[in-house]
Amino acid sequence: MVTFSNQEHDGGDVMKATKQLHLETLEWLNIIDFSNNGIIAIDDKGRIVFLNRTAVRIIGVEEASAVGRRVDEVVHNTGLIEVLISGRSQTKQRMVINGHTIFTNRMTIEKDGKIIGAVGVFQDISEIETLSRELESVKAVNKELDGVFESVADGLVLVDENGVVLRINEAYKTMTGISEEEYKGKHVHELIKEGYIGKSLSDKVIERKTSYSTVDVRNGKELLLTANPVFNDQGHIIRVITAARDTTELTNLKKRLAESEAARHNYYEELKKLRANLMFTRIIANGPVMKQIIELALHVAQVDSSILILGETGVGKDLFAMLIHRVSKRALKPFVNINCGAIPGNLLESELFGYQPGAFTGALKGGKVGRFELAQGGTLFLDEIGELPLDLQVKVLKAVQDKQITRIGGSNTIELDVRIIAATNRDLEAMIREKTFRQDLYYRLNVIPIVLPPLRERREDIAPLINEFLLKFNTRYGYQKWIHKDVINCLYNYDWPGNVRELENAVERAVVSCRSDSITLDCFHGFIHSNLVNSCSNLSTLRKAHELEERQAIEEAYRKTGSTRKTAIILGISQPAVVKKMKKYGISANRLSSL
Repeated sequence: MVTFSNQEHDGGDVMKATKQLHLETLEWLNIIDFSNNGIIAIDDKGRIVFLNRTAVRIIGVEEASAVGRRVDEVVHNTGLIEVLISGRSQTKQRMVINGHTIFTNRMTIEKDGKIIGAVGVFQDISEIETLSRELESVKAVNKELDGVFESVADGLVLVDENGVVLRINEAYKTMTGISEEEYKGKHVHELIKEGYIGKSLSDKVIERKTSYSTVDVRNGKELLLTANPVFNDQGHIIRVITAARDTTELTNLKKRLAESEAARHNYYEELKKLRANLMFTRIIANGPVMKQIIELALHVAQVDSSILILGETGVGKDLFAMLIHRVSKRALKPFVNINCGAIPGNLLESELFGYQPGAFTGALKGGKVGRFELAQGGTLFLDEIGELPLDLQVKVLKAVQDKQITRIGGSNTIELDVRIIAATNRDLEAMIREKTFRQDLYYRLNVIPIVLPPLRERREDIAPLINEFLLKFNTRYGYQKWIHKDVINCLYNYDWPGNVRELENAVERAVVSCRSDSITLDCFHGFIHSNLVNSCSNLSTLRKAHELEERQAIEEAYRKTGSTRKTAIILGISQPAVVKKMKKYGISANRLSSL
């Protein structure tokens, strides 16, 4: 509360006192005007009668336009009117005026016991709050740095520009067995003298103003020490931080890593051999020509040159492509296969190169990865490359040649690390002459050609292939069927225009359709060309010979064992099959037992 009172004076004294009071008032007003605190005074009507420069700056109004107006028109959230009405002062009130955060004290002005106005004194604390937030931010950063300092696996020692230790982390304590109290606040020279450390890197770093590394032995451990300077904005060293690493552990780790790498290499080589052996069980090669082709495939698998596999439909081009991949250095990476003739031309480009989201109507929301990208690090097998449309041949050529692609609708270039193997049953050189296949793409793909002969040119593989397929389908369907060698000889004389694929298909059909365990030539009738049937003479006689041979084998085995179970074991068929065949051929168990 501010109070005023009346005093009586003589006339001359009054004039003198008035003048003096006026001067003192001006001095006080100047002092108040330049105060760092904002001051605003109102009369008993709530009208502004005074505000100093600080108040003008904070409120954001001109003094001339503010004086005489009600204070709540100038400062909308003011509490001065409330103080004026209630007569109760308010202290340490927090409020925001014109974007400034302030603390204010409000009190009444009284004269002769009557309230004639109110005054508000406020201080702008915006900068203080900003500094407070910055201080909290710095504290948070320091806390994070402390966490980093303590979480590092290496031992850390921090010294100032004079070489005095400021702190060490827990890893260093564990590594050396030295407590922080033994180090902190001591000069590195003092630590050397007391035998805590053998040498100091800080001196050399401060002297040279660069990093320094050395090896030291502490507490029976060989430590790799690396010291780095920390500079201020003026380029002066203010700290040196030394990192210590136990090289014994590192050496052991390197040794284990080397052993692991050696083992991995051995496993990798064994895996390649195993995979190659597995492929050999699928690729029958009894003749010298096929053996040479397989040797060539295994040889070129070790390089990344493009390979073009040529041959009729069904000769096993895909098996050779997979063999090359599995014995190559890329064996543990993807093998991606795409049949260029099985996908419509308008979809083939997106399958090969992928596309970005929204590249075209109907595109997947997240875009799509193409086959080139899927094969990264591995092998891309372009089957039926002769069916590739001309417009796409240009893009495939660029991908093969530049080892780069761009997705449809995209602009970023994607680097490729892909080995290309292509295959076709078409005459690409004739297509080049007909201008349906690009010559430059042919040369890029045909770096290493592998030509697979048709089955009719390697008939020595027919019988082994039949036996392998027979085993495969017997195992798959739980049968015990067999093919007489005379039937196999008939199959040998067939040209097999569909090659290995046709032979496999014929054997499977015979296995699943033939009701007898003995697969006769009749089981192949209708599945292969009639010339095969014509090439085998006296089919009925052959069938009878088969049945006679089978009956004699059963009778002889049963006569020796006297048991259908033991007979089945000798013949390698099931006991129900023995009972069924004995019934078919009218073999009497009692008759055989009495002989």
